[in-house]
Amino acid sequence: MLNQANAMTQTESAATSRSANTSKVKILIARTLDEVEPLRKAWTSWGGHRDSDIDVVLMIIGSYPEAIRPHVIALYRNGEPDAILIGRLEKKRIAFRIGYLTVFRPWARTLNFVYGALRGNASSENSEILIGEVVRCLKKDEADVAFLEFVPVDSPLYEKARTVPGFLSRDSHPVSQLHELLEVPSSIDGVYHRMSSKSRGELRRKMRKLEAHPAGELRIVCYRESTEMDRMFADVERVAKNTYQRGLGAGFSDTPKVRERLGLAARKGWLRAYVEYLGDRPIAFWIGMLYGDTFFGEYLGFDVEFRQFAPGMALMMKGIEGFCTRVKGEDVKKLDFGPGHAEYKEALSTQSWREAAVYIFGPTVKGAFLRLVRMTTQSIEQLARKVLVSTAILPRLKRIWRDRLAKRSKSTPAENVPTPD
Repeated sequence: MLNQANAMTQTESAATSRSANTSKVKILIARTLDEVEPLRKAWTSWGGHRDSDIDVVLMIIGSYPEAIRPHVIALYRNGEPDAILIGRLEKKRIAFRIGYLTVFRPWARTLNFVYGALRGNASSENSEILIGEVVRCLKKDEADVAFLEFVPVDSPLYEKARTVPGFLSRDSHPVSQLHELLEVPSSIDGVYHRMSSKSRGELRRKMRKLEAHPAGELRIVCYRESTEMDRMFADVERVAKNTYQRGLGAGFSDTPKVRERLGLAARKGWLRAYVEYLGDRPIAFWIGMLYGDTFFGEYLGFDVEFRQFAPGMALMMKGIEGFCTRVKGEDVKKLDFGPGHAEYKEALSTQSWREAAVYIFGPTVKGAFLRLVRMTTQSIEQLARKVLVSTAILPRLKRIWRDRLAKRSKSTPAENVPTPD
């Protein structure tokens, strides 16, 4: 059990030394489930991303084998909670990649701060104090490295994560990527009109051919309830096992982790699992969660045999049409496509921003080693990407690699898929 008084006294002293403005700041780090619960009221009142929801965080800590305990840094001002940085301590392999290729997976103790980890007052001053606490925990050898999942690059938290740690602890090579979002219009026509006339016409032509396919009637089922989970998992797995994501060890797979995650979503009323069928055969799926007024896309895939009919895009457009018409009275205002660029996201999105995952390395031999591996792999990837972009062959190589992975995944059962790090 954490000695709360000692932790608060030490941190208050450190914070006070920074400036007079922080003289009434206290920090409490919740390292047990019992210490997390008193934060629930403030935690939920601030709102935020689905991944930093307190019940999602506790589910992961309680069910994921690599999760050891919570690590939630709570910042108080004048005795009242003002902000929290939400994370957990894990022992796991960290995947260092060059493109799709994983080149090294060393074991490490990691302070993993979730997507949307900072709730409450996200000021520059609070961000500096919270990152300072992360650095202090690493200096005390609580972990080898800290990892902040995809922080907006224009946020104070990102800036402080890049500047507060000492030079040898900083991540010198964070790579930003797009995160795109669609503000749901009142009519699906507003979505189609975001496409070029050529793309719009081609998609509608493919959708008509799919509807007329001799394999059977085209229908879409939306699974929401816990009682529907087994049927949904079985049908989605029939499609997912042949996708390129399966070859990467990513995307949907019928594993205990995914069942826990989607099971919680079903119990909370968030789950929306759309499956597209031709007759009785599932050919595409789009699984996400409706959290507040935002639908967060989680998994998307289709049967490659029907690629020429764009079944995944057809399913997504039907789902979005339901958002526009407020099916079952649901008020979906935003569709969050998640991090990473894709052509369909670019075509449909109305908002975008750049974000990057950021590491902070411990001041130890292990931390220095991890930093060296990170710098090396990121430097090689950035150089290779620059060369490929300049020769305009990157999209073609991606397609070839994805097709290769899709073929390989056909012989890889779900239970043998490596867990994404």
